[in-house]
Amino acid sequence: MGPRSLKNQLRLWLLLPMLAVLGISAAIYYSRALHYATQAYDQALLRTVFALADEVVVDEQNKVNIELPEVASHLLSYNEGDRVYIRVTGPDGRLVFGEAHLPLPAVSLAGNQQMFYDSTYKGEPIRAVTFALPVSEAADARNILISMAETTGKRDMMVTEMVEEMLLPQVLMMILAAIVIELGIYFSLKPMHRLKNALHKRSYRDLSPLNTSSPPLELQPVVQAMNGLFERVKSGQEQQQQFIADASHQLRTPIAGLQAQAELALRSHPPAEIKEPLDFMLRSTTRLSHLIQRLLSMARTDAATTQLKLQPVSLTDIISEECARWIGPATDKGLELEVLIETQQDHVLGDALMLSEMLNNLLENAILYTPKQGLIQIRLWQTGKYLLLQVTDSGIGIPPEQNARIFERFHRLNPNQGNGCGLGLAIVAEVAEHHNATINVSAGLEHPLTHDTGSQFTVKFECYDALSENTRPASTDPQ
Repeated sequence: MGPRSLKNQLRLWLLLPMLAVLGISAAIYYSRALHYATQAYDQALLRTVFALADEVVVDEQNKVNIELPEVASHLLSYNEGDRVYIRVTGPDGRLVFGEAHLPLPAVSLAGNQQMFYDSTYKGEPIRAVTFALPVSEAADARNILISMAETTGKRDMMVTEMVEEMLLPQVLMMILAAIVIELGIYFSLKPMHRLKNALHKRSYRDLSPLNTSSPPLELQPVVQAMNGLFERVKSGQEQQQQFIADASHQLRTPIAGLQAQAELALRSHPPAEIKEPLDFMLRSTTRLSHLIQRLLSMARTDAATTQLKLQPVSLTDIISEECARWIGPATDKGLELEVLIETQQDHVLGDALMLSEMLNNLLENAILYTPKQGLIQIRLWQTGKYLLLQVTDSGIGIPPEQNARIFERFHRLNPNQGNGCGLGLAIVAEVAEHHNATINVSAGLEHPLTHDTGSQFTVKFECYDALSENTRPASTDPQ
């Protein structure tokens, strides 16, 4: 059984009682309308029977006659919308006038007594009345039975019209109430939709508290419980980040010592049987040192995202700082580092530390995977309301089918090549995500010696001047 809809349950509990009230009202209205219609038409029918009784004549031989003019007989037999039947029976039970088979009451009547009853005649329902007219005032005098019946068409029509007249306002009120209920449900549940949208738009790293002033009182416990959960998750993440940072710091010194000892031992020209293990040790410690550096970088990035406060940042300043940091390693490897700043509008809304970390990882990857005499180009330019930061190299390149996976953590194109650990581009992707930037990977420059086609990473930011003054920082609750 799937989850139940709160909206449907509210509709059910609000509309069902209204439908039940309408049904009960309809039954009561029908009962009262039938009572009043029957009473009115019965009285009219009885008055006609009394009029017929006045026309009954009993002669000296106790023979019963009814002196009914032809016009009167026609009027009695005609009733618009219904058929009228008359039966007059003498004291001896013989038919005097009218329909011989018109049903009589099931019980005998005393003198001057009348009885109304329902029956069926000629396949149609009828309403009839029989009046016992005494022949004389003697106690044992027999009675003349005068019966008159009519079909129930007019009665049914009157009952229907009365019920419709009484129910129509209620039905209209119910329709109006249903519309009001639907609108009430929609607007009452709107805070839940806003809460859902606020959570849906959040990054998985955004653990800032939800706004507790907007939701209604009934949602406050849910919002407070979620804020408590966010706080516990945030605390757990901070402990994990702190553990990674502490462990990385603790490992840096002994790993650096092992690396230095291995380099020192290799410079002393050891025998071949020792040189090979020392080479393996140096490669392993170098890779481990690189991994530790990346873990520290990721810990800093994760810590920054939890307290992210975006401010105007100059990408030109970021490029200058990182190029000054990497110009030495690039020169040592025989690489040319070229910087092209082609815009004066170089500000974006961001975090300087995270942006520096992003460019640092792009440059480190470019230097790491570009052979000697290669070229690394950093370019910044503007197109419309966007700033594009591009790092292009003439390195070994990235196969197009790997473009979708290179930003995954610990994913490496070739685990046996280079000292990378598969975290650099993952950090780049996370920084771009937190700055609402997009990354495009394409072919780079051709190396003059190897003729390999390198890689080109283009990060697309929105210019700070193109952003609204009311731009919401990433740490603000989206609700």
